[in-house]
Amino acid sequence: MTAVLFSCVGQRVDIVSAFSRAGATTIATDLDALAPALWHADHHLIAPRIDDAGYVAAMGALVDEHDVRLIVPLTDLDHVKLVRARDELGALVLLPSEEVVRRVRDKYTAHCFFEERGIPSPPSWLPGDVPEDVRYPLLVKVREGFGSRHIFRAHDRAELEFFLRYTTVDSFVQTCCRGEEFSIDVFCDLEGRCLNAIPRTMIQSKGGESIK
Repeated sequence: MTAVLFSCVGQRVDIVSAFSRAGATTIATDLDALAPALWHADHHLIAPRIDDAGYVAAMGALVDEHDVRLIVPLTDLDHVKLVRARDELGALVLLPSEEVVRRVRDKYTAHCFFEERGIPSPPSWLPGDVPEDVRYPLLVKVREGFGSRHIFRAHDRAELEFFLRYTTVDSFVQTCCRGEEFSIDVFCDLEGRCLNAIPRTMIQSKGGESIK
């Protein structure tokens, strides 16, 4: 059976279980010993922190021990480390190039990345570049983050300036979009070709991820 290693599994029981049902041997890692998905894998490891110098070595040891063929990161927190170490890990890391990983990890540079390729993206600015005649409300958002943290809604210039002073993280400013929210899952092959795209209306989210 093909062995698949999942990093930062958290609550993603459905993903780990799907690979198990497909016949894969599943290995899961997480920093939190109580992460539910750990206990649905065939093997698991309480991993070091991602910023620990031994993080990549711990992943590599699992690859060697279980003859892992595929590494699937389930959060973007370790993408940069894993993509840099893809040659030394000895297994296929399910990530794009380091350039793409770095650009889409930062929400502002991701916006620029989309615009360069003609993909619509909500108008966004660095804090010092917000036009005087911009329409409110605006969002002050963390550039690198997850779980809907460090997001503030500003209804006028005074609130915008307040939140830009108040926030403790590197942020940018974005137009507040109205209307129904959709989440789109894209299924690609290993060459990046889109095989299917499944749009869903966002009904409920948890920690910034759609769950219904």
